[in-house]
Parts: sequence; C-alpha cells; structure tokens
Amino acid sequence: MIVTDNKRQVGKLDERFIEKHRAIVEQFRNFSAPNYGVDKAFNAFESLAAKVGADSVEDVNPFLLTKTAIFMKNFLNETIAHLDETSRASLPTWIKNGLALISVTFAEDIVDQLISVQPMPQRQGRIHYLDIVSESSKGNILAGTAIFQALQGFRGTENYSSEKIVDEPVGAAGATDYAPTMGYRPVIPGTFVMTDGTLRISDDRNGNLVGDIGGGGPTNTINYVTGVVDARFSGATTNNVVASYEYNIEAALALPEYGIMLRQETVEARPRALGATWSQQAVFDFLSDYGIDAEPTIIDAGGRIIQMETFKHVVNLLTRSATGGAVVFDNSPPATAVPYTLHIKTFAFFVSRLQNLIWERTQTIRPNVMVISPDIWFIVAAQDGFEGDAPVANDGIAGPRKIGTLTRHGIIVFADPTYPSASGVLTYRGPEFVSTAAVMGMYVPLYKSPVHVRGFRKDVALLSEYALHIVDNDMIGTISVINL
Repeated sequence: MIVTDNKRQVGKLDERFIEKHRAIVEQFRNFSAPNYGVDKAFNAFESLAAKVGADSVEDVNPFLLTKTAIFMKNFLNETIAHLDETSRASLPTWIKNGLALISVTFAEDIVDQLISVQPMPQRQGRIHYLDIVSESSKGNILAGTAIFQALQGFRGTENYSSEKIVDEPVGAAGATDYAPTMGYRPVIPGTFVMTDGTLRISDDRNGNLVGDIGGGGPTNTINYVTGVVDARFSGATTNNVVASYEYNIEAALALPEYGIMLRQETVEARPRALGATWSQQAVFDFLSDYGIDAEPTIIDAGGRIIQMETFKHVVNLLTRSATGGAVVFDNSPPATAVPYTLHIKTFAFFVSRLQNLIWERTQTIRPNVMVISPDIWFIVAAQDGFEGDAPVANDGIAGPRKIGTLTRHGIIVFADPTYPSASGVLTYRGPEFVSTAAVMGMYVPLYKSPVHVRGFRKDVALLSEYALHIVDNDMIGTISVINL
C-alpha cells in the first residue's frame, strides 16, 4: 500500500470497482434533488477535496471518490426512508450538511489505511477478500485446503504440482479388502504403495500386488491405466489406509488445481450512535459576540468521538485476534555498557523478526501497518530509515495520528493515545481492497439526524453503521516493550 496525502494507490481491482460505480459518482458530482427541495445542483465532493488538500475534485483519488459516493447514496436512502412532514422544511439543509459531513468524515478516516473499508449497499451485505485454496484433492492435500497457511495444514511441499501422490486416502481402518480407484492416472508401474502404517502392499511393475497380501477373494491387482485397485491385506488394518504413487502427467486426463478465490462473507452492519445536546442560548450568544455559528463545531466533535471509537474498535479487534507472532523488546541496555543510543536502534531487529514470523506463518505477506502507543513513539522515531510526518499540531483534535514510515521495513506507523502502554500491533493492508488482514463492511460512516429544538436546548443524533471481519489472524502480530 502506498499512501501520499491521504491518497492510496489504485490497483486493478480498484479500477474495476471504480468503473462499475461511475454513474453513482457522477450523480453526486452534479447533485440535485428537486423532490426534496434541493433545486440548485452542486458538487457534493467539494468538502472531500478540501479536506484531503486537493486543488479540485478531479485531483482526488478516484477510489476514495467512489466509496464516498456509495456512502452518500446510503445516507440519502436513509434520509428518504425516515422522511416525515415535520422534517420536510429543513430537509434541503439536512441533505446538504449530511453529504458534506460524510465527505469530511471519510476523508479523515485513517481506518481505511489500516484495514480494507468496503462499502455495503445494504445493512446486510457481503465483504470480499482473496484466498488461494486447492480446488482438487491430491494425496493428503484435500480440496479446499488453504495453500498458503504454512502452520495450518499444507506447508507448500514440492509434491502438489509434481507427478508424486503422497498418502492419498484409501479407506478406514479395520478391514482387509480395499478396492479404491486412484485419483490420478495412469499410474506409473513400480511406484504404487498402499499401507496402514504397518501392513504394506506394493506393485511388481506388471500389475500384480505383492507384500502383505492375503488370498482367496480379491485379485490383488492394479490397473495402471484406470487406476483401479483390487487388494486384500494379510490381516485387518489397524490404521486408516493410504496410497502413495506416481502418475504420468503427460498422459493424465486430470491435473491438480488451485483456485485464486475471491471469498465472501455475509455480514450485517451494526449501529454505533451518540446524542449531543447544547444550549441554544449559549450558541446564540456566541454568534452575537463573534459572528460564528458554533453548532457545526459541536456536531463535528460528536463525529470525531465516533471515529475514534471506531478506530479503537478496529485496533482492539486486531490485537485480540493476533496469532501471527509476538516479540518483546527490552528497553534496558545489556550489562556490557552498550550506549543507550545504540541499544535503542536494535528495536528495528525485533520489528523485522515479527514481520518474518508472520511471513513464515502465511507464506504470502509481511505486515506493512503498525499502530503503537505514544510512549514508544520515541523508540520508533529513533530507528534508521524512519521518516516522520509533519509534527502533530496542537490543533485540539483528539485521536490517532499517522506519525511516519519505517522505510526500511515498508511500514506505515500510527500512534493511538488510547492504545495499551508500551505496545503495538502489526497488520497487513494490501494494494487491492480485497488484499487485507481484516475488512470493515461500511454502510454509513456518519449519519446526522435533523436538529431538534426542545425549549432552549437543541439535540442531534449521530450514527455510524459497519461490520468488522478478520480475514486471517496470522497476518497480525504484536510487539511489546519492557523496562520502559
């Protein structure tokens, strides 16, 4: 993943996603809704462009535009669904402000740089991710086995694409007679072995079976062309029976297959909501004294709270789900008088170790995103190759921040003031939106209800709806610091 000024590099699948939803983007480039009082068309993405620092809407990452447009459409559907006569008068302002709020909210949403955020057209929908599995059984590799799960089943041996078949299941323990048909054929003479681990039968290169065989029934033969075996062991087997052999690849009618699958999971977006209330008189006095309407700031504060909780929800789930590895860095220098300035740089070795542990487990990825607690920021910043972002301003904006990049590791680093002290989590966010350790299925990033007046007080409700799904726990690892 490459991120520059909040713009993520667009991959091939992203391009197809953009093309499919181009009409929705165009709808909000020139948006109007005369039936609901929005008569004058306007570009609903202008707030988004301003927030990401783009000179115009045309300069905004098209994938970001597309996802924002889908969220806007969902918001509009919700608005119409809850429309009543009491809110119709304020509907035009409500719609315009709501679209702008979605633009600003998603432009600032760093969750999309941490995991894949996929729009959902309905509350119940599907999220997608890549998986590579065996499509057909071959020996002890069953159909549906995840090819790249190094410590969970198939470890990437040399046999799946070769002529060798290892431990193909033949039958259960406790019998003497077995008549299986080998899964791959023609079988090469002289390579067939069938065993329960104790009793052993093999072929004599002429189609006859020899070894621990019994008589009086089965023919004890193998047809090399059809793969049909007719065998009787000399006694009842005590373990499950398997067969190993080689087959002629050039003459084979079937080959082992793997599938690069776009898996899908059905999820349901669940709401997270907050209510805000404030004194109408206080806002009026502020407006009278300074000519500034404070209500947008009040509502924006509530939106930021939901954003921060969402980020925390994601990071905590990643941390709880991590099985890719865990490393511990001792902040105290060893007893042999190593200067602390040199010792602290060895933190980079532990980060590399964790990346490699995760690569070993998955065989496919090394994590490229890290979230840390602020109290170890100085350790990360001391590493060779760390490129920090502009200093975090004292702008009064709470929540996590991107603080820089460990360029030698290819890791983007975020600091989260709510993350547990002296620790961090590493995860993976790939260049395509389906290549990720976790997925957020987002329905509406932030929905604002109309402002209601009760006496001298006003209130508003803010709501976000999404679902979270861990794709692969082994793509996530943790790091902790002791003696800080």
